[in-house]
Amino acid sequence: MKKRTVKKAFMVVCLTVMVMGLAACGKGGDSAGSGSTKLTGYYASTTNVGFVSAYPEHTFKQATFGVQNIETFADNTYVLTSTETYFSGALDFNDNGKYDVVPRGANIMKYYGTFTSTDEEGLTTLELSKPTAVIMNSSYSAGANPIGYVNTKEWTEEMGTAVGGEGPALSAEEYLESVAYPETSIVVDAAKFSFDYVALTDEAAASH
Repeated sequence: MKKRTVKKAFMVVCLTVMVMGLAACGKGGDSAGSGSTKLTGYYASTTNVGFVSAYPEHTFKQATFGVQNIETFADNTYVLTSTETYFSGALDFNDNGKYDVVPRGANIMKYYGTFTSTDEEGLTTLELSKPTAVIMNSSYSAGANPIGYVNTKEWTEEMGTAVGGEGPALSAEEYLESVAYPETSIVVDAAKFSFDYVALTDEAAASH
């Protein structure tokens, strides 16, 4: 079991997300629509930390670090990117800053849809539609093979088999329905361009 620092690993994830966001801005955005791709907003969430334990039946423990960002575009489309990074192991938080953990990979989910927005007293409320498309890249593994790349806009039989797991292969429509969230309101602090992390669907299930 490798010695890792959870804090250091999480900082790397955050930097990666920031670089990806800047790259998207430099390319004119990643709009899901066919109209203007001018970026009109870029908002980052607070950090979410989740923890699960199988004790006493098993010794398995897992910590999950999640961040989200939302990009909005002039054609009233949005892209919500959710990044979750997984670690398992002893996960004992010692004073020496050293932790016995095993990196389990990450899920990067990109949800596409349309939105409307309203502004009031320094707050911007984004009404996000139910996603019309999803792109995922999952390297998460806790005993099973990672799913890898999935794109409901360019579906393949291999993707359907991967997300079907031990069951039958899924169609793009079936997978999208399993991971899509209902219409959702996001309240953004306009001064800080930030919002509270939002629990969407069971994103962890998308990696199994």
